[in-house]
Amino acid sequence: MNRFALLLASTAFVTPALAADVVYDEPPAPSVEMVAPASPMWSGFYVGGQAGVAFNGDNSNNFDFGGAGVVDDAFGGGDDAGFIGGVHAGYDYQINNFVIGAVVDANYIDAERNQGFTTGGATYNTQQEIDFLGTARLRAGVAFSNLLVYGTGGLAYASLDTKHSDVPAGADVHDDDNDFGYAVGGGIDYLVTPNISIGAEYLYTNLGSNKVEFEDLPGTGGATVDARSDDDFDFHTVWAKASYRFN
Repeated sequence: MNRFALLLASTAFVTPALAADVVYDEPPAPSVEMVAPASPMWSGFYVGGQAGVAFNGDNSNNFDFGGAGVVDDAFGGGDDAGFIGGVHAGYDYQINNFVIGAVVDANYIDAERNQGFTTGGATYNTQQEIDFLGTARLRAGVAFSNLLVYGTGGLAYASLDTKHSDVPAGADVHDDDNDFGYAVGGGIDYLVTPNISIGAEYLYTNLGSNKVEFEDLPGTGGATVDARSDDDFDFHTVWAKASYRFN
């Protein structure tokens, strides 16, 4: 009995000592993989070209007539659609899904507006035509991965030329071309590759008031006719575009 008690006492004494000698290795901490954030897809400079159609916003006759003479007929018209094409350059900056930027473009454009009237047996024509259009615009939009949807607006400049035909001697004819205005619109761009994008864009351009005046025209029965037009020259453009991006 004494030996059994001694054995129990010895076991109780040795077991904690053995337990203290056992070393448990802690499992290694999971490694954290460092992933660099993806660079914005749309940030950077770009250059490219565009081509499409331009069409008039108003083809009606805008003359107001005064004086005692009688106007026999008044007419207006213009090209339904003309070619527009050119080059552009810009810069975009992406913040999360939002993209802001600026773009300038220079274009050849074939757009014109004609109006006129007949009085005293003579016909008087006024032709306003544009052969150059440039814009400087801001743009802002939302990127859905490779697709960018945006709105745009800014200044427009056009080489607007007004010509008159069949003006009789003694008549006073003058005009005031306003070559500066604004352009607003929107479009989409799509990244085909990290450096190539294609897209489509619509712009409404308004060059402001363009005044044309005829004074003291010989009318019917020896009376004189005055004709004045003070109307905005505006038109629409729709074009496709392609750009190379330096990102």
